[in-house]
Amino acid sequence: MRICSFSFIGASALALAVLSVGSAQEPVKPSLSPRVITATRQVTIFTDLEKQMLRAVQSKDKAGLSKLVSEDCIIEMPDADPLTGEDWMKTVLSKDYALTSFVVRQVSVVDERDFAVVKFERMQQSTSKGKPDGGEFFIVDLWKKDGDTWKLANRYVSKVSSVVPVTKPSGKN
Repeated sequence: MRICSFSFIGASALALAVLSVGSAQEPVKPSLSPRVITATRQVTIFTDLEKQMLRAVQSKDKAGLSKLVSEDCIIEMPDADPLTGEDWMKTVLSKDYALTSFVVRQVSVVDERDFAVVKFERMQQSTSKGKPDGGEFFIVDLWKKDGDTWKLANRYVSKVSSVVPVTKPSGKN
């Protein structure tokens, strides 16, 4: 009886271990659906806010960018120390940085009234100190409600590729 009990417990433990290891892995990347998905109200609002920020960076509009970034904003990237929103703005608004074009796509939003989590992909052509700095990025932003407006509180950004893929025009601006 003990042998059966031990075998059952041993098999259960082994199965649990295999499931634990298997579930810790990343899921297989599904292909993008070619179907057109209608944007929700939140997706429209936050896509516009993200584009406002990028246009402010392009035009070196410090006042416009400052209106969208909270005083305690933190920007985080892999293999780098956290960057304050103020330091990030100094960098992207400096003469050494130029954002020539960008595309925001695959936006999704979880809106919790006082804060919203926004996930999206951004492709951009840019230079830093005269060298190409563009590519494709995966970004997760945390926006906080500030009265009747939204402000960027935290940004988590990871460069996916240094090559900007050719995108098919969607017919929408």
